[in-house]
Amino acid sequence: MFLHRKATLFFTLLSILFLNACATKIAKPVDEKLDSIPNANTVSQNIDAYIGQRIRWGGIVADVVNEKATTVIEIVTRPLDRQGRPGKSDVTYGRFFARIEGFLDPMVYTKGREVTVVGTISGQRSALIGLYEYQYTEVNVDAFKLWPLIEQNQDYHYDPYWYGPWYRGYPRPPYYYYPWWY
Repeated sequence: MFLHRKATLFFTLLSILFLNACATKIAKPVDEKLDSIPNANTVSQNIDAYIGQRIRWGGIVADVVNEKATTVIEIVTRPLDRQGRPGKSDVTYGRFFARIEGFLDPMVYTKGREVTVVGTISGQRSALIGLYEYQYTEVNVDAFKLWPLIEQNQDYHYDPYWYGPWYRGYPRPPYYYYPWWY
């Protein structure tokens, strides 16, 4: 009976360990929980109602400008996934300027990199995109995360040894073909 209780305790603790290892974790710098976060288009249409509100937005870096004491990153917004990473879609909610204290190297924060920021809406500024005058929301950033690069074909991985030799779609030389396998 004592051995049975030990085994039950052991397997219970082991299952808790495995479940904890599978839990989704959000990146530390951008894990702040915010209740209702408006998107950048909604904020830019009525900026006065949102000044001082905390946001967590992310997207793709469009441009980086280093000023004397800060760096301004122009970001094209994308919807965030559960981990706070910008999603892989063509959906965008506009653009915004993220103002970060200090120097950020433009060779690291290049066009096309994914970034997520947490900060406070501080105002609005107009700037040109080509010849179009666009109203950017400005955000003073408290925390940010530059996401690591993903290789081109990393999303899809095909393991040819996952299926056994009797799997119908398994590639094999013609001399292994036996009609009674099908």
